[in-house]
Amino acid sequence: MKSQATYPTTVNEEDIQRYRDQGFLLTRDVLTASEIKQFGTEVDREVALRTADDQRTLEQKTTYEQSFVQCMRLWETATAIKPLTFHQGLAGIAAQLLGAEKVRLWQDQALYKEPGGKDTEAHQDQTFWPIGDTPLVSAWIPFQKIDDTNGAMAYVPGSHKVGGLKIVDITRSTTPYPILEDKALAGAKPEFVMVDPGSVVWHSGFTVHRAAANISAQTRRVFTIVYYADGSTRTSDRPAFPLDRAGVGVNEPMRGEGLPILWPPLDALPNPPTDSGQMTGPQYDR
Repeated sequence: MKSQATYPTTVNEEDIQRYRDQGFLLTRDVLTASEIKQFGTEVDREVALRTADDQRTLEQKTTYEQSFVQCMRLWETATAIKPLTFHQGLAGIAAQLLGAEKVRLWQDQALYKEPGGKDTEAHQDQTFWPIGDTPLVSAWIPFQKIDDTNGAMAYVPGSHKVGGLKIVDITRSTTPYPILEDKALAGAKPEFVMVDPGSVVWHSGFTVHRAAANISAQTRRVFTIVYYADGSTRTSDRPAFPLDRAGVGVNEPMRGEGLPILWPPLDALPNPPTDSGQMTGPQYDR
């Protein structure tokens, strides 16, 4: 790793406190127009490759799949996407928001909401995974202007501080639990965030969030990167692909194959895990 790394983009204390209070934060103009064009093209290409054999119409897909096309761990199969996943500006912001000296990659993924794609049910991310209260933050990176007509995200302010909410597994349930009606949220409503390309929305792993339906004629194209604080440990043996592949046991540090350091920057980007060539279709991404 590079010694004495400085943050390419510094987040001011007011914004860090806003993130800690609200559980989400919009950072403007993090990526350049040329980066958005370059990476958007490469992610488009990889999503098309991963989904080339899926000829189903939107109506033929499951409820979950009607919310978005999901392709995960793209850095492992597309060399041209690796600089986005390991982007120093993004990783540096993640480290500042987490208050961590070192951060690792949990996963990257493309979330493409097709024209007519349904709304994404309100949920939390982190409760899916056996990682307890590990400090974790997601970067939501759009490749086009996002508003409430094409799938904008909405976050419930302060919901990351509310404990005991029921786990909502939107991947398997056709009738997800209406988490927004939970008494613990005291009637708080999600706030939509409109985003221009180049800007990034960050949210805590425990922030309740949802996404609007895409009623536009164009696919909503978004890439996400999930970061966690280095030194965190696995808290249970519940299955989790990143940890199971890396051979991380309960109470062991979450590191190893497929869980690289993203901040401070590495001297050279790592090679993908040995099994990455298997990731060629959406069935791998469940």
